[in-house]
Amino acid sequence: MAIIGLDAFGLNAFQSYSPPVRNIKYLEMKNAIYDEIHIREKTGGITTENIKEDWQMDTILLAKFLGDLEAGNINNAGVKIEKFAIKRRKLNELKSITLAYKDFINNNQFVYIDYTQPNDEFIYSIVPVGENGLEGQSNDIQIKSDFTGWFLVDKDTNKVLAFDKFIGNEGTFDTTLNQGRVQIDTLTRFPSVFYTDQEYHEFQLKTVIIPEDWQRSGQKYEQILNQFVRSHKPFLAKGGSGEVYVVDIHSPSKTAPQNTWTGRDYFELTLTCTEIMTYDEYMKLSE
Repeated sequence: MAIIGLDAFGLNAFQSYSPPVRNIKYLEMKNAIYDEIHIREKTGGITTENIKEDWQMDTILLAKFLGDLEAGNINNAGVKIEKFAIKRRKLNELKSITLAYKDFINNNQFVYIDYTQPNDEFIYSIVPVGENGLEGQSNDIQIKSDFTGWFLVDKDTNKVLAFDKFIGNEGTFDTTLNQGRVQIDTLTRFPSVFYTDQEYHEFQLKTVIIPEDWQRSGQKYEQILNQFVRSHKPFLAKGGSGEVYVVDIHSPSKTAPQNTWTGRDYFELTLTCTEIMTYDEYMKLSE
């Protein structure tokens, strides 16, 4: 009995002195990805060809999986591949987050940029998805995220606002932890203090915006307001030191020179951010 494959083994060792194949009731393979199963009564003349074209007199079983993606589980001749799922998980986690889906187009390459990742190590997976929602075997890659500065990210549109320019000294980041705290004055010397489950961060992000392509600063400011303030939805605020918050953005302010360059001046933008949910909750919103 011969088992030909990558990291595969059967119930009988390779070239073992086993009984004739007719006395073996079933074949078991583990840790194997294979494209063809060929069982014969005779063990002489074993071939290493990828495809055995014809049945022979001593052939018991000839199962072929041609043109497949993963040993015949899903292929375009059977279950149609409709899309690919892009997933991500941490090294110490088993469950992945689905980041996006990309439609399957034969011989077409696509690029997906993930802006929602904090600084950490992750495993990214590309998973084929059939027309019935069946997911195939994933292709994985391990990466380490490393960036500096602060960014606001809209995970629905992949739009990013960087807070990476400052006037004078390097910018600072200050955050306040707000807790649900109730203080009641009593007739005794000290008040009574009670705490609720409420706990959230609040902070401001500042940056200098320099209009590009002769765009006026007022137009650029309105564009930022429309994308990150007036939409009234959660955004991801992440920092290079490992901080990650899901925030509501409000109370924008703008400071700019008074028409030094005919309306095309730089301006300093300040946005107030209030934490409203956890990162895990945010990433599951559109799954």
